[in-house]
Amino acid sequence: MDSFLATLDGYGGIYLAMFVFAVVSGVFPLTNSEAAMIALGVASSYSMPKLVVLAVIVALGQCVTHALLYQSARGLANVGAKRRPWLERRIAKAREIGARWKKSETLMISLGATTGIPPQALVALFAGVIGFRFRTFVAIDVAGRIVRFTTIVAVARLSAESL
Repeated sequence: MDSFLATLDGYGGIYLAMFVFAVVSGVFPLTNSEAAMIALGVASSYSMPKLVVLAVIVALGQCVTHALLYQSARGLANVGAKRRPWLERRIAKAREIGARWKKSETLMISLGATTGIPPQALVALFAGVIGFRFRTFVAIDVAGRIVRFTTIVAVARLSAESL
């Protein structure tokens, strides 16, 4: 693994590779950013500061995917529903649910960003449909994802060092 990482590092490609991997992993579950960060924390010879930078890059890559999902859902809710009455009814129902959970939306987004439960991709879609404020969504998502991936890589490195 170190020779592969050294090759990527020689060109600065590890940063780009992890960013692209994270963007894809935001919607495709078989590419698991958490597993990649654990592998880097356990098996690489990277220093802790470099691992933290990689964790932030992975977090930002997933946040790009979540922002795209949010905007797609918002666009569908605003434009697509006008042409399809059945879709308009479903979106109205989602907005009613969102209105009932108004005080817990922020908690739901925070939990999705930090723990992954509920999956943040689904949270992004829901937030877009119900019209949750985009800037607030992005701020919570970025902060939560950075905490999540930094914690994952730090715990992986510390457990590898203790063995």
